[in-house]
Parts: sequence; structure tokens; C-alpha cells
Amino acid sequence: MLSSPLITLVVVTALQQAPVTIVQKTSGECSPAIANVVGNVTVNCIGVDPRALRRLNAELNRKDLQLADKIREADQWTTRYKELEEQLSKADDDSALARQAKEYLRAGELEKAGAVLDQILGKEEPNVDRVAANHYNRAQLFELQFRPQDALPHLEKAYQYRPEEVQYGLHYASVLTEEKNFERAEPVFSATLSRARELGKMNPTVYQPYVVATLNNLASLYRNTQRLREAEAAYNEALDIDRELAKANPAVLQPDVAVMLNNLAILYSHSQRLKEAEAAYQEALGILGQLSKTSPGSYRSDVAMTLHNLADLYSSSQRLKEAESAYRLALLIQRELAKANPAAYQSDVAGTLDSLANLYSHTQRLKEAEAAYLEALDILRELTKANPATYQPYVAGTLNNLANLYSDTHRMKEAEAAFVESREIRRQLAKVNPAAFQPDLADTLNNLALLYIHTRYLHEAEAAFMEALDIRRELAKTNPAAYQPDLADTLQGLGILYVATQRMKAAQAAYEEALAIRRQLARMNPATFQPFVAETLNNLAAFYANAQRMKEAEAAYQEAMENYRQLAKANPAAYKGHLATTLNNLAALHGEAGLTEAQVEVEEALAINRERWKENPDAAGDDLARSLLILAQVRTWARQPPLTRCSLLREAESAAYDQELKEVAAAQATACNAQ
Repeated sequence: MLSSPLITLVVVTALQQAPVTIVQKTSGECSPAIANVVGNVTVNCIGVDPRALRRLNAELNRKDLQLADKIREADQWTTRYKELEEQLSKADDDSALARQAKEYLRAGELEKAGAVLDQILGKEEPNVDRVAANHYNRAQLFELQFRPQDALPHLEKAYQYRPEEVQYGLHYASVLTEEKNFERAEPVFSATLSRARELGKMNPTVYQPYVVATLNNLASLYRNTQRLREAEAAYNEALDIDRELAKANPAVLQPDVAVMLNNLAILYSHSQRLKEAEAAYQEALGILGQLSKTSPGSYRSDVAMTLHNLADLYSSSQRLKEAESAYRLALLIQRELAKANPAAYQSDVAGTLDSLANLYSHTQRLKEAEAAYLEALDILRELTKANPATYQPYVAGTLNNLANLYSDTHRMKEAEAAFVESREIRRQLAKVNPAAFQPDLADTLNNLALLYIHTRYLHEAEAAFMEALDIRRELAKTNPAAYQPDLADTLQGLGILYVATQRMKAAQAAYEEALAIRRQLARMNPATFQPFVAETLNNLAAFYANAQRMKEAEAAYQEAMENYRQLAKANPAAYKGHLATTLNNLAALHGEAGLTEAQVEVEEALAINRERWKENPDAAGDDLARSLLILAQVRTWARQPPLTRCSLLREAESAAYDQELKEVAAAQATACNAQ
């Protein structure tokens, strides 16, 4: 009764979503029947009765998926449909009922088929194999109706009756994982893996793919629960088996190797092992590039997706030219695909434009950033007219990014308008589907609160922060690994607000809770969360300094500095700037009373920022200007001649991009020259 096991691919989606786990079959049997249309399209699947296909398409259209996700769902649906059809054909008990259920299945009358299967299950049945199979069939039927929660009790029964059946275990644990029930899923995966390994020794052709699928899905569970070493071991073992299987059947199994390399690369990226991540992405690109030569319709979009993921990696490690090149190549492929098939690929164009705009914003190419955001927004608004449920979330995401750009360029009214529109879209979405959209609503509330702090609307800032805090506390109760980082972000923002409103005890409590959460996360996953510990230490140190608690401020800055030193050794491009900022903060704290320490600290910061500025003036100009301003102040305290300070101030004015910073440097340079 075995069918092909399901392999999951962890995808960094193009449109502002956190990485998710989706089911990907690398040899899918479904394709869209479309001709340059926008809106709902019909999916055709080989070997499925046309009547059942009509039911499938009705269900998919109700879900309002993007086309690529629609095809993946259809492939998975078809696998289950065919498996259930085969099992009903083989049934040797209740054959009349089984035939009736099969006819209802083919007719797309899934509720009637389910009622017939319930009749079969209602009979006293001494044969455990048949009872388990009937429960599994009933679960499959619920999944064909996209009702996984109703499928779970039947999958559990099938597994309880026949735990040695690897298909039951893999399917049961995978659905538990999709429902975020990691505690129940893990022991089922572990037992299923042991069984698949044993069977694989006797019949590797049939069972090794099950070993791979179970390892891959278990790795996804480990990644979701921040157990990255275990996730890596599982992915690597699955990859080794896939490589071996692909030697005998490269046309079928090379795509699975590429999927596994992508998953592993994303894991390496999250744990800051950037060279290994890059190597995995590059190998995946090589495989997909070869596959796309023989089957461009199937694999060019996968090439673009992997390029996008690689560009994200380059961007996070400050290799901005390489990031831009990879984004542009991905965008070129997606634009070509979208010309032939806009319904399928216009959303990918919008996603890459959004990421490219983030890069432009980071490098102070603000006009280009705005143009890219607006083009992405225009595409998404147009797609939303035909399919609002699918594309409104992405409109909200791009509005959120555009609002951040407006805020950074001091266009506060435009920023507020974009944040508010994003918030209202996300409020409506969260009413219909709170589990999916409350995290996004909290993101926009958090950003809007920070804007209100900047514009001194402190009452409105507090209301937005408190709403975000309530959402994130509730989410963190049910899934702390996923949502505690967001909770810490909001607590840190609240700390800033409380300082601004002189509520110092509340500020300290918020900062310290944020720090405690981040320390706990860093113990499980230091590579990912140690930078956030250092960030909170910096904020807490600034709070202590404002409260004249100088010893505590110095201790917090010193700890942040040591964290950033360690991080900068592993990834200098990403963390040297943070190290320099903390050194600047320490120099300002030590001040005239600690002149020797201040001079050493600011000169180290200046050396780092000069080096960064040479590599990327756009990204490092403001940081260089701040170091120059602090060094000029240190030289004032040291009673050095004005000329040594004036040249520093003129250099700061020239380096700065931020208008306020430029004006401060210019005013000080003018005063210095007048001395």
C-alpha cells in the first residue's frame, strides 16, 4: 500500500513572509490551463476524473492561493486521490461499499464518499490491517477536503493499529507538524525513522525514499524548535542518501538533491554559517540550471527562487553588490516568465522588487528603493482586484516596507498613511484568520508605535505597543520558539517609550524582560540570537547612562562589545559596524573623565568605519560621521588645537547622508573654523 513519500521544502518566500514549510513533489502531475489571464485558473492533473478535478479546483479557488502554491497543493491532492482510489479498488471486504465510495470519489462527491467510509468503519472488524487501512482512507478523504484537523484522529487510529507501517507514521507526524503540534509529532517521526531504516536494509529501493522524507520532515521540526544541530544532522543524512539514489536515477532524483541543498542552505544561513550556506545554494543552482535546460518550464522559477534566497544571504552578510546582482538576475527570469504567464509569476516579480527595494534602502539609494516598492505595490494592487484574499497580505507587507522608507526619509505623514493602511488590511485579515495574520498585524503595530515615538505622539505609540504586546504574549504562550523573538522586540520598543515618558521603572522592567528572553534564546541558538542580546545590552546601557548608573552602563556596553567582537570574527561584514557603534557608545560614556579609554575606543571605531566606508560609502557614511564627531569631541577634551578637530568635522559633514547628522557636523565645523 505504499506510495511516494512527501518531501518538504523550506522556502524563503519572496513576499515578506517568514520562512515556511510547504509540501513539494518534484515530479508533479498537475499544471495550470491558462493563457495570459489574471484571477482564478483551472488546474489539470493527469489521471484524475474530470468531475473530481472540478471539485479540486473549487476547493483551491476558495483557498485563494498563488498559482505556484495552488499547483503544489494540487500535486499533493492528486497523490492522495490516486492512493485512495487504489486502496478502494483493492478492498476485499465490503466490496460493494468500497466500489460506491470509489465512484463518489471520482465524481468529486467527497462528503458522500466519506459517509460510505464511515459506514465501513462503523462495522465491527476483527482484521486490524483492514481497520487501520480504513482509518487511513478516511483521513485521506478529509485531506482531499482540506480538513487536516478532521483527518488527524483517523491518522492517529491508523498509526495506533499499525505503528510499523511507515506510511502511516510519516503522514501522521507530518500533519501534526503542519498543525504546530511538535511534541506529539517528534516521537512518531523517530519511531517511523527507525522502522524505515530497518526496512531499508532489506528493500532499499522502496524504503530509502521514506528514510529521506522522514529525516527531512524531522529536520524541519527541529528547525522550528530551534534545535539546529539536530536539524543539520538530519538534513545532511537525507542529502547523503539522496545523492546516492540520484546516481542510479538522476533525472528523477536530482531535483530532490536540489531541494535538500536549499533546505540545508537556509539552515546554515540562520545559524550564520554563511560560507556553507553559499556553497549549498551554489550547488543547488548548478543542478537546477542543468535541469532547466532540458525542462525550462519546470525549473526556471526554481532557479529564480534559489537566486533570491542566495541574494538574501549576500544582503545579510553585507555583500551588497553580489546581492544586487543575484536579485537582478532572479528578477530578469521572473519578468520573462511573467510575460508568458502573468497569473503565475507577477507576484514573484513583486516579491523580488520588494527585496531589491530593501537593498536600495539599506544603501541609501532611496529614489530607486521608492520606485521599486511602488512598482511592486502597483502589481500587487492589480492582482488584488481579481484575488483579494491571496494578495491583500502582500499589499500590506509592501506598504509596511514603503512606510519604513518614508519614515527614514522624514516623510512622516506619508509613512503614517502607509502604516495605517497596512494595519487596517491586517486587522481585517486577522479577524478572518487570526492564527495566520495576527503576527503580521503585530509587526505593523510595532512599526507604527516607533513612528509615533519619533513624532512625539506618545499616547498613540503606547496604544499600538500594548496591542502588539498582547498579541505577541498570546502567540508566545502557544509557540515560544517562533514568537518569543517578536515579544522581545516589542518589549524593547516599550522600553524606549517608557524612557521618553520618564517611567524609568517600567522602562527597566521592559528592557530586562527583553534581555532575559534573548539570553534564553541565545543559549539554544547562539548564532541567531547572540546579536539580539548585544542589541538589548546596548539599549539597556543607554538607559543606565541616562539614569546616571554609570557602572551598570559600562558593564552592559562592555558585554555588548565582547559579543560583537566574537560575532565580527565569524562574519565581519555583518557585525563590524555594530562593534564600531558600541565602541562609539563606550567612548561617549567614558567622556572627559575617562579620556584615555575614550580615545582608544573611538579610534578603533573610526578605523573600522573608515574601512567599511571605503567598501560601501552609502551604507557606512553615517557611521563614519558619528565616529568623526565623537573623536572631535575627545580632542576638545584633550585640549588639542582647533585645526585637528576642524578637519574631522569637515570630513564628518562630507561623509554623512542623514540630513540632521550633516547639519550637526556643518554647524560644529563652522564654529571650529571661527575659533
